[in-house]
Amino acid sequence: MQRLAWLRVLKRTRPASFISVDSRHHGLTHAVSSALAERRADVLRHLVDRHATPLMAGAMAQLSTRQRADALSLLTREQRSRICEQLRAEARRPWRARLPWARSGTSAKALH
Repeated sequence: MQRLAWLRVLKRTRPASFISVDSRHHGLTHAVSSALAERRADVLRHLVDRHATPLMAGAMAQLSTRQRADALSLLTREQRSRICEQLRAEARRPWRARLPWARSGTSAKALH
């Protein structure tokens, strides 16, 4: 629970414009991997309940395949099905749609 408190402090110290989707994924991925390292199923279940399914699936996608499988095994059946469904939906999307500039509407030329 100290790590969860740390994440709240980190979020309060950064301006809202600075916290991007990627940094939220990174913080959530760190929290998931820390809970996984300590085998804290209660913390993992709390994180899944607290955060939106797409955000949680995105954070879990950053883990290795083995870590992801281990984390999913610690979740309840209902939580596991929601996360797996979201991961499958994300995997079915074309890779270009997953690029940050493709979502925001800017072109790749504008970034160069």
